[in-house]
Amino acid sequence: MIKLSFLNLFRRKARTFLALLGVMIGVASIIVLVSIVDGLFDEVNNAIGQVQGIRVLRTGGDPIFSRIDLSFLEKLERINGVSVVVPLVTGPIGSIDGESLFYGNTRITGIDFSKQAQARHSIIPGEIVEGRDLRVGDSGVVVIGESIKKDYGKFLNQSIEVDGEKFRVVGVYSAGSPLLGSNIVMSIGDARNLLGVPSDKVSGFNIELSNPENAQAVVSAINFRFKGELKAFTASDLSEQFGSILGSFRLLVVAVAAISAIVAGVGIINTMLMSVLERFKEIGTLKAVGWSNTNIVQMVLFESVLISFFGALIGVIFGFLFGAAVKALFGLSPLITFPLLFEVFLFAFVLGVIGGAYPSFIASKMDPVDALRAE
Repeated sequence: MIKLSFLNLFRRKARTFLALLGVMIGVASIIVLVSIVDGLFDEVNNAIGQVQGIRVLRTGGDPIFSRIDLSFLEKLERINGVSVVVPLVTGPIGSIDGESLFYGNTRITGIDFSKQAQARHSIIPGEIVEGRDLRVGDSGVVVIGESIKKDYGKFLNQSIEVDGEKFRVVGVYSAGSPLLGSNIVMSIGDARNLLGVPSDKVSGFNIELSNPENAQAVVSAINFRFKGELKAFTASDLSEQFGSILGSFRLLVVAVAAISAIVAGVGIINTMLMSVLERFKEIGTLKAVGWSNTNIVQMVLFESVLISFFGALIGVIFGFLFGAAVKALFGLSPLITFPLLFEVFLFAFVLGVIGGAYPSFIASKMDPVDALRAE
């Protein structure tokens, strides 16, 4: 019966191809869109996992636009459990080597290295793989991420122009994530000059703790004492926030991709219904020689499921190809996992069953005598 159902698909090749195309587009769009969101979530988790200590920002503020009085430094240092408080100045980069940049994840991070020297862990989001880290008293020098090095062909001791100001590259760090690998790290004084931040203002603070296990207690203390002024976060807090946002976005892209799935389902119903009507006499003959209603339903459902299966298989192949293209063109890293592939094949199977249910019901209800008399 499966062989017969398979051969029936080749009777109207153009119609079968169009049904396959609908399923293929639906599956490929689900794979590409969902894998991009999953890839972003994976990168965000990797990036957040490298955040040491506690970050403190202005309440409700993005670090790019956050401006906090430097006077909070001493107040935070007096919090029980706080070891070192390092002021940070962060902002977007307008141009590199004269090439204008769109607003994105390429940022300047200015660090107060007089305070950073007292800390056990570096704030630079990764490991120095070339050259050295910045030191107290450094000026006019920067440490760049691997993405910056790759995109602009930079090497140690070369100059790099950031927003019209030239700096010398003394180090390259590897963050393991494009989200953090495109930062340029410099002294807080140089960052203030570039971003126009007054000497008594900062974007935020990075707090190193005496005991990392007390992180949540310190966060609660800061948020309680400076409620309405400052907001403290641990790495797990940031992960939960981004996870919630990206989880909602994942549902959105699945809903968008489901539109093409509905079109694919209608295409399968149309294909199978036309196939049943064209084989009126054939189905009547099969019933006349002993095929039961169940056999007829099985035959039509097999045809429908085969269309959805092969459409899903081709869709997966194109999903991988489109994912590779997205990575090459836009630098995103789609994450195609086995659970995602299982979900799309399960989706295709359900689509095939639903698409073949009504046509198979129509076919099973045919009267053999009426079918054999039909012209």
